[in-house]
Amino acid sequence: MQDRTDTDVDDQPPRSPADALAIIEREQARQIPPYWIFYLIWGAAWAVIGLAWFANGTGAVTAATAGVLTGLAIAGGSIASGLVGARMGRGVTGPSQLHGALYGWVWPVAMIGVVALAVGLGRLGAPVGFAMPALFVFVTGGLFAVGAAVWRNIPDYALGLGLLVLGAALPFVPAPWHALTLAVVGGGALVATGLWTRARAVR
Repeated sequence: MQDRTDTDVDDQPPRSPADALAIIEREQARQIPPYWIFYLIWGAAWAVIGLAWFANGTGAVTAATAGVLTGLAIAGGSIASGLVGARMGRGVTGPSQLHGALYGWVWPVAMIGVVALAVGLGRLGAPVGFAMPALFVFVTGGLFAVGAAVWRNIPDYALGLGLLVLGAALPFVPAPWHALTLAVVGGGALVATGLWTRARAVR
């Protein structure tokens, strides 16, 4: 029997349909930007924002302190999202390179836009404390759903739709529990999904 040559496994033809499918899936994974990072960034930001306003609602911290923490979380998340989006092109080729960069920069624009919208609603007399969490969740759900649709990721698309539903439901949750819901349900779901997506990507 002739011995096999010592070459890279990728140089060998697939030995079965299952091997061929595994190769195809691996190559496709290399073309998908690591947008799971946005789950972790904004999951952490939501946790900070939600817990800050929940603490304010229970009298643990002042509104000014909660506002500062919210501003820091939004600024940090926006900057991190922009940097990640700008670096997404590394190691990614083809249309996905542009998709990753464009998608990354949508996040800071959308989040800053939510803040501006909430401030505008506040000037019109709307209860900003209720509007802000709902707007964050709703806009983020839309971003995730669109991103998942572009990259044909059904589980993440379902998560995006779930966040849209959560965003629409938050105004009906009494204060300060709506803020805690944002932190635990919204932020927790993003972080958990980000970690799950990352683990799936490195298999």
